[in-house]
Amino acid sequence: MSRQSSRSRESPVFFTGSATPCFTASASAKASWRDSLSPVPKAQNPRAARASANTMLPALIALLLSLLPAVADAASMDPTERETLFRVMEAVSSDRDWRVESPDPCGGPWPGLECKPAADAGAARMHVTRLDFGVEPNPTCKDSASFPPEVFTLPHVQSLFFVDCFTNPAATTALALPPPANLSATGLQQLSIRANPALSGVMPPALASLRSLQVLTISQNGLVRGEIPPGIGDLTSLLRLDLSYNSLSGPVPSQIGQLKSLVGLDLSYNSLSGAIPSRLGELRQLQKLDLSSNNLTAGIPDAVANLTSLTFLALSNNGLTGRFPPGISGLRSLQYLIMDSNPMGVPLPSELGSLARLQELRLAGSGYSGPIPDAFGQLASLTTLSLQDNNLTGPIPAALSRLGRMYHLNLSNNALGGAVPFDRAFLRRLGGNLDLSGNSGLCLDDRSALRGIGACRGGGDGGTPMSSSARTSSGSRGVRGSLVGAACVAVCCLLALNEHALY
Repeated sequence: MSRQSSRSRESPVFFTGSATPCFTASASAKASWRDSLSPVPKAQNPRAARASANTMLPALIALLLSLLPAVADAASMDPTERETLFRVMEAVSSDRDWRVESPDPCGGPWPGLECKPAADAGAARMHVTRLDFGVEPNPTCKDSASFPPEVFTLPHVQSLFFVDCFTNPAATTALALPPPANLSATGLQQLSIRANPALSGVMPPALASLRSLQVLTISQNGLVRGEIPPGIGDLTSLLRLDLSYNSLSGPVPSQIGQLKSLVGLDLSYNSLSGAIPSRLGELRQLQKLDLSSNNLTAGIPDAVANLTSLTFLALSNNGLTGRFPPGISGLRSLQYLIMDSNPMGVPLPSELGSLARLQELRLAGSGYSGPIPDAFGQLASLTTLSLQDNNLTGPIPAALSRLGRMYHLNLSNNALGGAVPFDRAFLRRLGGNLDLSGNSGLCLDDRSALRGIGACRGGGDGGTPMSSSARTSSGSRGVRGSLVGAACVAVCCLLALNEHALY
């Protein structure tokens, strides 16, 4: 074994009770240390050995005492920062008496807390860099918890999480930030305030001062109201912005178009109104755009076609009207297009058939008219197609039967007609996930293959369902034939009896 290999396996030596390694012992140092502890040779004068040890002991004690302040400093916090942390804990959590049980928070394991040494001060001070509240094993929030604005004065904090924390409806608390002049958390990169039904107030304009934010989530806080502050466009480092499931109102700020690095934007389930700002088309890195379940009106701006990185587009449950942008076929990365429940009132665009990666296409309840484009049969990745509750007419394109990944198809409650072009294998694969009901003009060659769809008259493609009047007429003819036959038998019997009586 080489000398280098032997050294690589040597263990560090620590002072007892310290988490900081003091030095790493080399092989020669270990040997020297062992020699110093070995029994005194018999030839040596014991009195001289004791004198030598007595001389070394004070020096060794002095060395240890000189190192203790450095070890203590390495684990300690700035007193002001520590006091701020204790105030935050007392406002939010009642898990323990933090001052008594954890007088040095960064000096030991503390759930939900991360500390790191300052980058510019070596290991002299430890600073709070992350706080997590609400979800075990992190500190849980007490019933009377109040939102602590002072948490934003922790100068080195990078991540803050308040999840399922403020939940007591009898103890609502306001979402508030300190004035921008007192905001010390300039390095904050991630802020998540989610699922807090007792958190109220407006969206704080001071958020615009947190210029280092990369992820901002203020979601599922039903009492958070007001408009989205335009200053949010100053957070140019943002990668993800999620303000969904609140009670926000007013317009979608056009300043969001300044967030050039944004990859995810979710403003769904609010009460936002007005038109979709065309400046959103400047977000060339955007992969997810969800504006569903608001009160947005007018049309889809043409600039949306510039979002060529989009994989998810959801605009359902709004008041949008008109056609899709002319360049919609250029969104080649799009996998999910969810546009249910908008009064579009136009024919289905055949351009959607060019979206080769599309997996889900949901356009239900939007007043679409005309035929289902044959081009939809080119969507080879499609798994879900929902076109129910529209005004679609004409036959079902036979090309849909060749979509091998399809497992959910709903064309119900339209005015479609003609023979259903699906074979038994397709029908078996979809099973209960196929709904063609509410289309009185549809028929099947095999009546037993699909409930609710009648048999085609004449069979073959282009057949028509047998009408109820035709079925009634056919049944009436059968009944009349049976009655005539029975009458003939009765007359013959009477004639035979009369003839027998004569004889």
